[in-house]
Amino acid sequence: MMIGEKNQIMKRILAFLAAAVLAFSAAAAEEEELWVEEIVEDVLLDDNGREVPLETPGPEEASSPVSDDAFIPSRGSAYPAREGENGYWTLPMDITDEAAVWEMLMAPVTVVDIGKNSGEKEQTYLYREPDEDSLKVGVVTCESQGVRVIETRDDGWSLVECYSSSFHATKVEAWNLLVSGYIPTKYLKQVEPNPDMGIVVDKLTQRMYIFQEGKLLSTLLVSTGLVQWNGSKYQPYNETRSGEFLLMNKVGTLISDRLYCDMAIRFNAGDMMHEVPHVKNADGTENYSSTEYKLGTKCSHGCIRVQRYRTPEGINMSWIWKQLKSQSKVKFVIWEDWQGRQIPVPDDDTLVYYNPNKGSYYHKGTFCYMAKSITFQPFTYGELEQAPYNKLKACPYCVPPMREGDIQERNEQYAAGGDHDELLTSLQQGYYEYLQGN
Repeated sequence: MMIGEKNQIMKRILAFLAAAVLAFSAAAAEEEELWVEEIVEDVLLDDNGREVPLETPGPEEASSPVSDDAFIPSRGSAYPAREGENGYWTLPMDITDEAAVWEMLMAPVTVVDIGKNSGEKEQTYLYREPDEDSLKVGVVTCESQGVRVIETRDDGWSLVECYSSSFHATKVEAWNLLVSGYIPTKYLKQVEPNPDMGIVVDKLTQRMYIFQEGKLLSTLLVSTGLVQWNGSKYQPYNETRSGEFLLMNKVGTLISDRLYCDMAIRFNAGDMMHEVPHVKNADGTENYSSTEYKLGTKCSHGCIRVQRYRTPEGINMSWIWKQLKSQSKVKFVIWEDWQGRQIPVPDDDTLVYYNPNKGSYYHKGTFCYMAKSITFQPFTYGELEQAPYNKLKACPYCVPPMREGDIQERNEQYAAGGDHDELLTSLQQGYYEYLQGN
């Protein structure tokens, strides 16, 4: 589907929703409790242990202090940012503005607490109207998922916004779509995040950024979810849902097929972050060959895979695991890879480093755990495509800048007016049909 056609569909849907709210209240589907079963890396492996490729109206709007062109998490919302509204939803997705990112990571999070003891594995609905008999328009995870409060009403309801946490068993198939809907105000509570640490995952760069004491401490390679074919159908719920979350429970090792996912920490019902998975060799040793080379690209089944190699700052998934306690409430935000976002190309005079003694990697700095005893020599990023540097690979430990050609390739995929994931877009159409049909 062309982007213009998609925009026209969205405009018709918004107009339809506005008319529908004024005209009638839809009949509700049969109520049920939403409980997300444990979802781990649902994969198919061959005999060698390698992965088999799988194929609403609201309050009166005020002028927004954020440019319509800004890439913010609430981009495209029917409710522009209000004067004085700060935090995750309105902050431009710019990792270089460390002070602003840290302020966002320290801001309170509004979560949903429906009063049960099941915690962050339970989910509830957002409704088209302030009425539990109206149409369900979104899914939100309790305790750990943050929502943007748009309006608090006098009738006991609030209008909120979030990326719908729709999983495989939901009746509301709003796969990672930014949705708005009503929820009883009594279910909303503010939580102060952990003051010592915050984490950003960017689905565009496929990087994780660790912040401490107001500064960017380290950058790691990750893999977020990719919509795939499971042998009988496509799985749109594989797309890692964007949004604002709190890290809650340390789950431990998850096993799916023959994949071991160590040090899993839950952040959104069935979704977790964990170390890049491995399989067990016949002698009991760990084999990462089927998954590790994919870090830095989308390839998981919803969870976030994190590198095991230590960065120059000594950071990896093991370090994160040791830092966190259960219910630590570290803010964990995921930036959406909105079409039109672009990765900046480093300046030509940016220094990178290599081992002149037959080294095969280029590095971010003078020290790397890949070769702790080596004194690296500098050269410039602008020379990276020239001999003898053009054959160097990016170090998987210290996460140096991507090559310019790789940046350009990804930027072309995400160019304005395109559609970087036509498969997911096509699978999201059922949600729009669901809204139009009710």
